[in-house]
Amino acid sequence: MTKEILYLSYHFPPYSNILSNRATEFSKRLIEAGFKVFVVSAKNNKNAPIDKELLKAVDSPLIKNAQVYNLSFSSSGIASSVKKISFLKELFNIFLFFHWLPLSFVKSCQIIRKNNIKIIYASAPPFFSLVLGYILKKIFKIPLVTEYRDPWSDNPYFLGNMSEFTKKNYNKIDKKVLKTSDAIIAISKGLKEYFIKSFPSIIQEEKVYVIPNGLDMSSSSKTDVIFPPTNKLILTFTGKLYGLRDIKPLIKIISSVKDLGKLKGVSLEINIFGRYNFEYLSNLIQKYNVSEYFSLNGFIPRDECLKKISESTLTLHVGENIDYPTISFKVWDYLSMRKKIVYLGRVDSFTARFLKENDLGFTIPVNNHEFGVKKFISLIERLGSNQINLEVDPKQLSNYTWDNLTPKLIDIFNKF
Repeated sequence: MTKEILYLSYHFPPYSNILSNRATEFSKRLIEAGFKVFVVSAKNNKNAPIDKELLKAVDSPLIKNAQVYNLSFSSSGIASSVKKISFLKELFNIFLFFHWLPLSFVKSCQIIRKNNIKIIYASAPPFFSLVLGYILKKIFKIPLVTEYRDPWSDNPYFLGNMSEFTKKNYNKIDKKVLKTSDAIIAISKGLKEYFIKSFPSIIQEEKVYVIPNGLDMSSSSKTDVIFPPTNKLILTFTGKLYGLRDIKPLIKIISSVKDLGKLKGVSLEINIFGRYNFEYLSNLIQKYNVSEYFSLNGFIPRDECLKKISESTLTLHVGENIDYPTISFKVWDYLSMRKKIVYLGRVDSFTARFLKENDLGFTIPVNNHEFGVKKFISLIERLGSNQINLEVDPKQLSNYTWDNLTPKLIDIFNKF
């Protein structure tokens, strides 16, 4: 008998971004396992292109996507203007948080009443999806599985973006959602540890499950991995530079390494693809006199991103100057192409520990310039003398493939 679930996923095809990808990979495998998936998603997304190939992946009569009208602003539009004014910014953020709920609530109720929904699966961010799941659970008494891809009320990215009053109320809502959830999915062990430490009186450890982002090794595992010559170091970044993710420390490190004469005879090429402040980055690389090493490029489709990754020596991931409890989806994208990672972040961070413990990359410290210079010089010298095995063995990643992660999600659903 087909088990029907209501999947509250704001991001879903045809819009292509890293958040849509998780929903896509799980949805297409859930229907193969005998589920019927009813999705409630956003109708507009000005910050993500339409991807017809991604849409084909969820083209099935067993996946019903109800797109609900929402307001969407480009990252350079009205949202960025409002952020300059704290009071308006607060009102704007609160409005954006709640505006999608009424129509999505109506659509969700229609789906529940017309079908035999057994599970409500709410994925966040954005975090209003969790609020919607909470409300539906209270009304219809259907088991609620909430998925946190980031911490909510204590998220460091929100610092300076909301008042203490708003943060306090978000914390209250966060606690209500966590307490009401029948199961909680954390995207990393670090996030699970955060939940248990931050909400000890609310969360039972056995109710929290870890299902990380995954990867698809089907294409790269069948082909040989190609690397540039040893005297040529190509680092490729694909993604978005935003919030606490600042590439400036790496630019300063490259500048110091250059001044020390350690780049003579080394062909260093750092390719930047994606969304970022072009003017800011251009000015930085000119200021620190490293323009010859950086190539600033715009947004390219995901397939092209993977091709650029395949042509690199190592990939570049820009993290935060904090111990953030999750691993970016971009890390899994890089690893899917069997390329190790240069991680610009804290050596004591969850991501740095994961890369080191699994021999999947190298961390350049974001918070210690002199140590970062030494680490980068060491990396260059070890690469030049072939002391580093650059290729990622697919067997190292077998536990993180979507095919092996989906059964864990199904096991959770089958508990109810």
